[in-house]
Amino acid sequence: MEPSVFGFSVRSTAPLRFLRSGGGDQPLEVVTSEEGDHQPPGELLGEWPLQGTSYPAQAKLFRVPRGYQYWTSDAGSFRVDLEHGRIEIPSEGEPLLREQRLHGMPMILSFRARGDVSLHAAAVEVGSGAVVIAAPSRYGKSTLAFAFQREGHRALSEDLICCRPATAEAIPGPALFRLRPDVFDRDLPEGLFVAAELPDRIFVGFDAAHSGSGAPVPIKAIVFLRESSELGVEEVPRITALKDLWRLSFRTGTEQDRADSFQRLTALAGSVPSWNVYRPLVSSALSETVELIRNTVER
Repeated sequence: MEPSVFGFSVRSTAPLRFLRSGGGDQPLEVVTSEEGDHQPPGELLGEWPLQGTSYPAQAKLFRVPRGYQYWTSDAGSFRVDLEHGRIEIPSEGEPLLREQRLHGMPMILSFRARGDVSLHAAAVEVGSGAVVIAAPSRYGKSTLAFAFQREGHRALSEDLICCRPATAEAIPGPALFRLRPDVFDRDLPEGLFVAAELPDRIFVGFDAAHSGSGAPVPIKAIVFLRESSELGVEEVPRITALKDLWRLSFRTGTEQDRADSFQRLTALAGSVPSWNVYRPLVSSALSETVELIRNTVER
């Protein structure tokens, strides 16, 4: 079975540590490039500060012939060639950081081109379906997904999930957790291992026997995390869910892209139930939160 991520069957000239086993239905070539940190001439579509780093870091996105070029101040340039199904990554630099950046914007641009959408969300497998756990940064998505993994539910993604609105499916991302050191107690579920320790993140990977397939999983529910002093749950009307999904998805900013995104997210919000889950942002509430979500989506 070929390595896969986000529905792509990946062939790479550089080692990638966090791919899954099989399940990709579209070929994607990942190759190294000598372009380094060069910012290309072309239409600048956007620039923003990168989240989740202990140092200042910036990102820029350019439109270039056949696709896009994504540049970050800490990893360099990634060229997304949509026409040929290829992503060029820097030939030098820290491999862990390079792979982390690859699985972000370059992959988003690639799977959005086939009609899928990205959500700032984790996703876990509960029973025969996926539960998408959506929230902004620092709302505990990764920690909660890790808690589900501990209780025997496979994590499909810990921060970014690819959703296929046409069939209401979640497509697994990298087999990886990035956990804050202050919430990581080193009690690892079977099949997981510490891949790297950085000052601001612990990288936890899956061994080959536990990473699972990258094949799509039907979405049974979308959960929006809310902070509260007490546990609670309420169903979300579809129009409200659409507004939340819009805030948590990526668009390049063009009018056509905004229209396409709205249509896709409307289809997704209308096809699966959504819930607000209220919980304290403390480790002691994790098990109860897992149980609350599990009971809600399975009833």
